[in-house]
Amino acid sequence: MSARFVARRLALLVLLTALILCGGEPRGSDAHAAQVPAATLQLGTQTLTRCGSAPLAYCGRLSVPLNYRVPDGVHISVAYRWYLASAPPPQGASGTVVPVEGGPGYPSIGSVASGYSVMYGSLLQHWNMLAVDNRGTGQSTPLDCPALQEFSGPTDSEAFQLAAGNCAQQLNHRWHEPDGGWVHASDLFTSAPAAEDMAAVIQALQVGKVDLYGDSYGSFFAQVFASRFPHLLRSVILDSTYQTVGLDPWYRSTIDAMGANFNAACERWPACAQAAPGSSWERIAALAQRLQESLIAGTVPGPDGTLQRVSMGVVGLVDLLNDAAGDPHIYREIDAAARALTDGGEAAPLLRLYDQRLEEDESYFTSKPGEYSAELYLAVSCLDYPQLFNMASPPSVRATELADAEALLPASTFAPFSTEEWLSQDQNTEAYTACLDWPAPVEAEPPTLGKLPLISSALPVLVLGGEFDTWTPPAEVHDVLAELGGHSRFIELANATHVVGEGDTVCGSELVQAFVQRPQQLDSLDASCAPAVPPIHTVGLFPLQLQEEPPIEPALGNTASTEDLRLAAAAVQTAGDAVARYQAIEAEHDHGLFGGSVTATRNGSLLTLADDRLIEGVAVGGTVRLSPSPIPDDGDSAVATLTATAPGLSKGSFTATWTTSGAGAVTQITGSVGRETLAGTLPAP
Repeated sequence: MSARFVARRLALLVLLTALILCGGEPRGSDAHAAQVPAATLQLGTQTLTRCGSAPLAYCGRLSVPLNYRVPDGVHISVAYRWYLASAPPPQGASGTVVPVEGGPGYPSIGSVASGYSVMYGSLLQHWNMLAVDNRGTGQSTPLDCPALQEFSGPTDSEAFQLAAGNCAQQLNHRWHEPDGGWVHASDLFTSAPAAEDMAAVIQALQVGKVDLYGDSYGSFFAQVFASRFPHLLRSVILDSTYQTVGLDPWYRSTIDAMGANFNAACERWPACAQAAPGSSWERIAALAQRLQESLIAGTVPGPDGTLQRVSMGVVGLVDLLNDAAGDPHIYREIDAAARALTDGGEAAPLLRLYDQRLEEDESYFTSKPGEYSAELYLAVSCLDYPQLFNMASPPSVRATELADAEALLPASTFAPFSTEEWLSQDQNTEAYTACLDWPAPVEAEPPTLGKLPLISSALPVLVLGGEFDTWTPPAEVHDVLAELGGHSRFIELANATHVVGEGDTVCGSELVQAFVQRPQQLDSLDASCAPAVPPIHTVGLFPLQLQEEPPIEPALGNTASTEDLRLAAAAVQTAGDAVARYQAIEAEHDHGLFGGSVTATRNGSLLTLADDRLIEGVAVGGTVRLSPSPIPDDGDSAVATLTATAPGLSKGSFTATWTTSGAGAVTQITGSVGRETLAGTLPAP
């Protein structure tokens, strides 16, 4: 089950409602009475141009100093978009929400339709929404260096470090100072000047105090903004946040949180708990040891559904486990995939999962610069985050400083991985070595002003986090709150991964909407949905043959044999696998793990299986129809009509129903194998 996919499916309903609510007339002295939206809108000192009708949106640009210390010097353009509410706000409310995207490197405007409109939902009937692309992203003077944007190969390499350094040097030769010299612009795309930009936009529009939301890096940015411009804020939401002052450059909390998270993910769903009692983390450690001994390789369905040759080593496992922080699909399959390899010698499930993450978690790296800027990511990461070396040192000295720091670290710090293996992870997850050649800072401002707490106790701050988020784990939130100050409250969502708002969880959206409406009632905010977020439907096992598949639990009226019940279970698990694969990669045509195919039509609401083989020798055909469940937390309702064949057994015909999410979800199965009547249940796949 993917929380992201649940949100996407839910978005089809919620977004339609939000668009209708947002698509009304512009507000203003007489604007709300207008029947036809005007082509332009005057807000404060700015004249905006209509650029969207569903929802109604007006676009603008503001010229801002590249370097705020040189206000008469080079200027750049910052893009923003104003989404109009359909009715005036309640009395006493500011009526303006401002969401900020993460990364760093993602533009905020690009996430409005699929994320923020879903998250705010009906709140947008009364609240306007302002989205500002941070400098260097989206439409705000985007940073685009092909050497980084199109980089291929391992990012822990000297080639990647050199590409980063060269891109930064090109940035330092892009703009001229008034006296003709070059602007040291590699310093000027960090969080502090971006916060200045947003403040300038809010003040130019004269919209009053705003309700600020930031997820992931956006929550880091929101802390920077709140510390510098508290007078512009009515409330703040930090979703999946981390420290702006005392951040650990080793990010040790990530590995510290993994064991308990993977154990809980397996223990909480009966399919995995029954198939593999005990410690999931110990099984993953055994997998790490296996991959340290040798690479694995094979041909599996790739992230676009086509068959691909894939190889994986222990650093690949580091990347896979790290990506689980924001990807429930990895939590869903990693334990069973690990056992398939370590116990049975079958690498296909693990290789498919490893390659799948490239689409689910890493595809942004080769996006167009307007969708994600790799250079902006490094411009922020190298200067706003602490490094394991002194950025003021020459690159050759930095490498020595890094080696010295590694030598002082206990060898068990990242167990079951070595420090070298851990630091070799994708540098877009953590930039351990990516900044070795980035130019030494000259003009860079620190993110915050150095005063703790960052904000006064008068500002309400809601902090949200997912239990299974290892990038910004809940265990670290107390350090964030200690630095932050404000009138703060942390709410942890059970079984959730990185970013719980932006439409990713139903509970997260409910909490965001309730808080924005009544931020002063933060302490009494109803958070009962948080511990009730349903568990991930973790896979029990990837059988190598039908005899290993646990049979369904027979029900009243069943006359089928145990082997027939295994065949029915295999059919449902194959169908469930097809659903999970589509949720992850959204490919119209996919291959089965061991043969056959799956075709998706009707925007993924109809999956057609043709000899799909999740287990070698077991061919499954038929259809799975998906529709949004009446209960949003239950994800999709699945109705499958399936046939299955296996050597030595009569052909089976089955009808199965389940929900793709939800606590206690059970598959109901009826049908026949040959002349025998079959009926039973099993945990929903």
